[in-house]
Amino acid sequence: MTRADLILHPVRMRVIIALQDRILTPKQLAAELKDVAPATLYHHLNLLTDAGITQVVEERLVRGTLREKVYTLSDVSTLLSPDEIAGASKDELMQYFLTFLSKIIGDHARYLDLKEGSYYTDAGYHQHTVFLSDEEFVQFSQELNAALLPWLKQEPAPGRRRHLLTTILIPELESERP
Repeated sequence: MTRADLILHPVRMRVIIALQDRILTPKQLAAELKDVAPATLYHHLNLLTDAGITQVVEERLVRGTLREKVYTLSDVSTLLSPDEIAGASKDELMQYFLTFLSKIIGDHARYLDLKEGSYYTDAGYHQHTVFLSDEEFVQFSQELNAALLPWLKQEPAPGRRRHLLTTILIPELESERP
């Protein structure tokens, strides 16, 4: 299994996101991933741990004998490197993107299942066209990252809940322009 296949599996992606900046037991993970069977969750946790993406940071005694493991993300990046992306075939890149989209679709379905009443008062999605030269694109990316960075560094605290921010940037090909 390639690193991309390991990371981009929909359930494993959800585990990785759940563990971002957090330390959780499988029971706590299961509470967040209610639609994932416990055996499936343990299977994916073991794959991620064997690959060094997650790690056990503590083992707690439960009822005197059983050990409950506590997981977090390791220091290994969960992002695919430019070399890993460059070495992927067109079909592999399409599969990676479809897997990523399926995770977003699943997140949206869970939101709709859990949300009562008015939808999209606290969520939404948009697509915009932006016309930029290569130099302007670099500046746009830097300014966008600078604007997001303080918010991405927010720590969990009372009164705060997790929100998912998803970005997709696809350059339009010259031949597609009118």
